[in-house]
Amino acid sequence: MAAAGLAVSVTTARRCVRQAVDLLAARANDLTAAIRRVAGPPYAILDRTLIPIDRVADQKPYYSGKHKRHGVNVQVTADRKGRLIWASPTLPGAGHDRPPPAPTA
Repeated sequence: MAAAGLAVSVTTARRCVRQAVDLLAARANDLTAAIRRVAGPPYAILDRTLIPIDRVADQKPYYSGKHKRHGVNVQVTADRKGRLIWASPTLPGAGHDRPPPAPTA
């Protein structure tokens, strides 16, 4: 197809395409380096949020002095694109951050 549009023989077009592919391949990273570059640095986003709730009978554990309201805390870990990796069970709003989960293989 390229040969017909450029008024060159099929053999010449194939040779030019092959040379271009070989030149690009010689300059390209190996697969491992390319995957690392696309994947980016290995890190995660860790955040915690208070989810407001109505008052409960046992109010003290659920009252967040920081937010001045009752709630439950949820701590989440996301990848660099914001996709959820892990979420903690709900914790009383008065609690402090819990450590993130241990890394898995």
